[in-house]
Amino acid sequence: MSASELERLGIDPAAVEAALDTDLTFPARWYSDPAIYDFELDSIFTRSWVIAGPLDRLANPGDHIVCRAAHVPILVTRARDGELHGFVNVCRHRAYPVATEDGCRQLLQCAYHAWTYELDGSLNRAPRAEAEPGFDKADFSLVPVAVDTWGPLVWVNPDPNAPPLREAYPGFEPMAQEHGMDFSGYVYHSRSSYDVPANWKVWVENASECYHCPTIHRESFADAWNVDHGTYQYVNQDRLLGQFTVPNPKAREFGNATGEFRYIFVWPSSFIVMDEHVAFPGIITPTGPETCVSHSHFYAREGLDSEFVAGWVEMYDRTLREDADAVRVQQPGLRSRLVPNGRLMPASESAISRFHRMVWESFKESLGVASGKPG
Repeated sequence: MSASELERLGIDPAAVEAALDTDLTFPARWYSDPAIYDFELDSIFTRSWVIAGPLDRLANPGDHIVCRAAHVPILVTRARDGELHGFVNVCRHRAYPVATEDGCRQLLQCAYHAWTYELDGSLNRAPRAEAEPGFDKADFSLVPVAVDTWGPLVWVNPDPNAPPLREAYPGFEPMAQEHGMDFSGYVYHSRSSYDVPANWKVWVENASECYHCPTIHRESFADAWNVDHGTYQYVNQDRLLGQFTVPNPKAREFGNATGEFRYIFVWPSSFIVMDEHVAFPGIITPTGPETCVSHSHFYAREGLDSEFVAGWVEMYDRTLREDADAVRVQQPGLRSRLVPNGRLMPASESAISRFHRMVWESFKESLGVASGKPG
């Protein structure tokens, strides 16, 4: 990419490399600049795997779910032959969504002008097409995206030629297996959404460290789980960030934790949390330079008392709401840009350092930058 693109984005590769090498954060501007945000959408989210939703919502032919990979609206269907298909959820006529909610239909019809599609994405009918010379239905199938599954989840990637999930993240399944994260014995419980008034990277960074847990989550997560330095473990592996710990022996309100707390972040914006009581996969969706939304699908272990499960889900819900409150206060400081860089604490924030490297590696690939210099 030309040097003019680097100039347009205001990126000095050597300065970025030097900052990362000395444990400084990204420039504060990167957390509010619309140009950086738009660049991230194209350089990161158009070619990455994200969680689409629970696989059990696609159990039968005709079942379909709607989701987003950042700015890309996506529709996933279960076709009559049992195959899963994924598409950009945009009618080939005038960009209206083909479906606006999860459901089950044997044909998919755009509500704007009634263009109708088969479950495999091919155009079935366009009203009045017979009056248009040269109109060929085969030219206007829905635009495909890649689809894969893991455990109880369906995943999507806007790049239809993307390598399969397990190939893209070869360490993911082994890490999940090592920590018993196969969801055996868990059933779907509920869904929660959190509107986050901060840049998506701020939310990922917050979720990537428990340095803040003794203060922000003193009466929620840190009451249930041991967040002491040296006990709380981080495993940074390629494009995976793992966190693991044991119950807090001094728990007050939440004294029922057993086994191990497990968290795996899958680049760029998906995560899976699990303990012996509940589990929740989640997806962080950028919605603007200074906003994002986080969706969580809660599962509970079969046989547990419903009131106990509700309390345990509430503990995690409280934790996530506390995080949202924290980044709400943090974002204006980044927007001010008067403190150009923060200073990371690698002994406690190694996962953020790795996350910054992942972002920067994607930037460099798109910008044609190598060894800190324009390519």
